Amino acid sequence: MKRSLLAILNGILLYLPFSSYNLWFFIFPGLFMLLRRPNQMHYLLSGFTFFFLSLRCVNIASIEYGGINPFLAYTLFALFCLFLTIYQMNLPLYMWKKMGGKLWLLPVLYTLFEVARSYVPYGGFPWLIVGETSVNFPVVKYSLRFLTVYGESLLIWYMTYLAFKRKFLALLALLSFSFLLGLSAKQEVLKALEDAKILKVALLQTAVPQQDKLSDKKFREYTDEMLSMVSQAVKEKPDLVVLPESAFAFFFSDEFDRGRQELFELSYQAPILVGLVDIREGLKPYNSAYLIADGQLVGYYDKIRLLPIGEYMPFPFGFLKDVFSAISGLDYVPGTQKRPIVYKNIKVATPICFEIAYWDLVKELSKEANLIAVLTNDGWFNHSDCSQQHFMWAKVRAIENGKFVLWVNNSGDTAVINPFGEVVKKMPYMKRGILIEYVRLLP
Repeated sequence: MKRSLLAILNGILLYLPFSSYNLWFFIFPGLFMLLRRPNQMHYLLSGFTFFFLSLRCVNIASIEYGGINPFLAYTLFALFCLFLTIYQMNLPLYMWKKMGGKLWLLPVLYTLFEVARSYVPYGGFPWLIVGETSVNFPVVKYSLRFLTVYGESLLIWYMTYLAFKRKFLALLALLSFSFLLGLSAKQEVLKALEDAKILKVALLQTAVPQQDKLSDKKFREYTDEMLSMVSQAVKEKPDLVVLPESAFAFFFSDEFDRGRQELFELSYQAPILVGLVDIREGLKPYNSAYLIADGQLVGYYDKIRLLPIGEYMPFPFGFLKDVFSAISGLDYVPGTQKRPIVYKNIKVATPICFEIAYWDLVKELSKEANLIAVLTNDGWFNHSDCSQQHFMWAKVRAIENGKFVLWVNNSGDTAVINPFGEVVKKMPYMKRGILIEYVRLLP
C-alpha cells in the first residue's frame, strides 16, 4: 500500500507542471522519484496517474459535446491512458534493464520514446513532453531555440539525475552551460528585433459557445455579430485582422453566402486571416486558414496534421462511426503544402489547432515566415488543463522559432506572445472582443 501511494504521489507531481496551476518546479521531484524507483509497477501506476489526471479534460469533449455515455467514455479513456503509460513509461524502463540498467541511460531512453510517440502511431501524440516545462525556467528557457523541446527534456532529466547522484559540480556546469546557451539565444533575437518592421494586428476572440457551434442553425445566428466585430476591427486600421479556427458557419467556397460576401467586402479595408471549413472536389472537407485582401483570396493553408477520431477515423476504428453519432460523417482531407501565406511584407505561418504541438511541422512552416498565427478553438475543453497545455505549446514554439505568435482562440485565451515566450497581451476566457497590439516581423 505504501509503495502504491508513493507511485500515485509521483504521478501527481508529474501532473502539476502541466495543470492549470502551472507548478512547473514539481517536474524535478517527479523525475527524481522515477530515478529512485525504477521498477515496472511504480512506473505503471505513476504513469497512469500522470496521464489520467493530465488528460481527463478530453472527456469534456466526448461527454459534454459528443454525447457519449460517461461510463463508456471513461472506460475508453482509461485504456488510452494505459496505452500511453506502457508506451512512455514501461517500454523505456524495459529497454533500460535489457541494456544493462545504467541509470544515466534512463533519461536518454525516456526522451527517445517522447520523440517516438510524437509521430507513431497515427501521426503521434506530442503532448505532455517534459521539455515543455522549461518555458517557465528563467533564462534557461531561451535555449529552446537551439535545443528544441526534446533537447530540453534531456536537459531537465540530467539536471535531476546529477542532483540525484549528488554530483553538484557537474550540475553546476550543466546549469552554467544552459544559462549561457539561453543568453546567447536571447541576444540573437534581440539583435533581430532592432531592425524588425512593426505590424499592427487585431485579434478577434469570437467566444461562440461550443454547443452552439455544433448546431449549424445556431452557429449561423452569430454571423452578423461576428461581421460586426470585423467591421469594428478594421476601423482601427490594423495591418492584419485575425479570426480563429472555423470562425463562421459558411464554407469558404460558398460564393452566394451573404456572410462570406460581406467578409470579402470588409477585406478592402484591411487584410483578414480567417479559419474556415471548406468542401472541395466533390465532398472532401478541409480545415483551412484563408487570407483575403482587397476583395480576393491572397493565399490559404490546409491543415496537414489531422486529429485522429476528431477529424478522421484511423484504420481499423472506422466501425466507431456507426456506434457514436458525434464522430460520424466525412473524414477531413489533410493538406500537402508546408508554406506560409504571403501578403506584401507579411509572411505568416498558420498552424491550426493541435498542429502547434508538432515541432518539425511548425519549424517547416515558419522557416520562410516572419510571423506565426495559430488559429484554434479550445471550446471543446472549456477552461481546463487541456487549454492550459495547448497554450503552453504556443510559448514553446515562439522561443524555438524566434518569432511572435498570435494565439487566436474562439474561447480563449486569445493572446500575443513575443519571441521570448512572454505573453504581451491576453484576453480573458470567453470574453467576446478585439485585442489590438503591435508585433514585429522577424526573419
